[in-house]
Amino acid sequence: MANPKPSPRILNRSFDRALSPVYLVSPDFVITYANPACAQWCAAELEHILALKCVFSSQPLDGHQNKIKGLCPPPSHFEPQDPPSIAPRSFTASAIDLENTTSWKSAWTYLLKDAEEKRLGLLVICDPHTSKSPPETKPESPDFLSETLHSQLAAIRAQSDRIHSLEGMVGSSSFSRQCRRRVTAAIQCDADLLITGPPGSGKEHLAKTIHAVRDPERHIELLPIHCAIADQKLIQQRIKEIVSELPAGGSQPKTQTWLLLLDIDRLEQAAQHELLGFLQLPDCPLRTIGTTILTLNELTASAQFSTELTNQLGVMVIEMESLSKRVEDIPLLSQALLERDNNRRKKQLSGFANETLQLFIEFNWPENIDQLNRTIQLAALNTDSALIQPDDLPDQFHQSLRAMRIGTAKETKINLDQFLREIEKELISRAMREAKGNKAKAASLLGISRPKLLRRLQNFEIPFEHVEPGTNHTDEIDSSAFEELE
Repeated sequence: MANPKPSPRILNRSFDRALSPVYLVSPDFVITYANPACAQWCAAELEHILALKCVFSSQPLDGHQNKIKGLCPPPSHFEPQDPPSIAPRSFTASAIDLENTTSWKSAWTYLLKDAEEKRLGLLVICDPHTSKSPPETKPESPDFLSETLHSQLAAIRAQSDRIHSLEGMVGSSSFSRQCRRRVTAAIQCDADLLITGPPGSGKEHLAKTIHAVRDPERHIELLPIHCAIADQKLIQQRIKEIVSELPAGGSQPKTQTWLLLLDIDRLEQAAQHELLGFLQLPDCPLRTIGTTILTLNELTASAQFSTELTNQLGVMVIEMESLSKRVEDIPLLSQALLERDNNRRKKQLSGFANETLQLFIEFNWPENIDQLNRTIQLAALNTDSALIQPDDLPDQFHQSLRAMRIGTAKETKINLDQFLREIEKELISRAMREAKGNKAKAASLLGISRPKLLRRLQNFEIPFEHVEPGTNHTDEIDSSAFEELE
């Protein structure tokens, strides 16, 4: 590793003996200076901190980089403030100690520039006091919401380190909390698992992640089968391949095989019976993780799917929900998806402008997490800022949002009978005005008989008076008129 450039001597003299962690981050997010208090806080040697790149992400990283990831200030702190200010900006920094416990400190950043206004880096000074939970951050900046979301993500990761890569599980909704508990239970046991949910809700990703976390050393093989194209012959072939690799003499295999049955609800009936027959064998060496868009009740009630196979597969069930039913999770979920790729982007991003998150909350996301992730990735390519603005979102998103707004506009209900009644009343009134109150002439204009007109005049409560100037004559209604058939 190349040695970092020497830090300014003033930093060494001023901060080396400070009790507060102090460090300097270059514009390309490399730690170019750290005092001993910072190294002690991170439980790392100074040489393991200097020249490392920090990443604004709650995702675990590799090696020593993981210890300093929480030192990364929001990328937006490198940008000029609006309105301009020389006051420091605050954020929440974190570090991981030898026991893999995360601790937080309130921190302040000072943007350093040279005489030509070129950015030299961010000087970060932390509060000397340590907290085991993220300190509350006051809304001092327009990107406050994203910084708060980042701190919340870090807290969730610290509490649920075994499911760190499950972006779809983050959130504060009752669904997310319950789902995280179910995922933890699924990781801790070897029961067959069924994951249900709408398209794009991340069922396959969840299945593969549970398998990876269950067996980090990859002793358990995961064999995917796309049930939409699988037939009885393919199921037989897969099973024969597994059986042929089993050790002779009935001894236990060195590795266990799991079938990942994607879209199990689309498996044809002959293949269902073939699979069920094998899974019911006393010494079956297989475990299954199935995914389906149908709920367990819908799958059980389906005449096209074997009830016995449903009972076999659904020992443990995790139900995913559409984003439209967990709107409160969208801000935190969006932040998690954005931060996931900060380590791979050339430019790191802080998060989203508040207006952008409002659009995300308003949108109905018919393709769920997959669509949200694509939208964020495209916006990250478009933005010139550390915060994704509404104008950075792809045109397709804005077009879909406009169409959704039109489609969900309040519909005006039309009462056909009332509508036709109003039209008829208006036509009769016009005819009476045209005929100047002469009912025989008005009936002729309308193409109906005079008695029929009289009945409608009374029904619509239209005055019978003759409207010719100078006359107050009022026609008497002949009762025989009401006896005429329509």
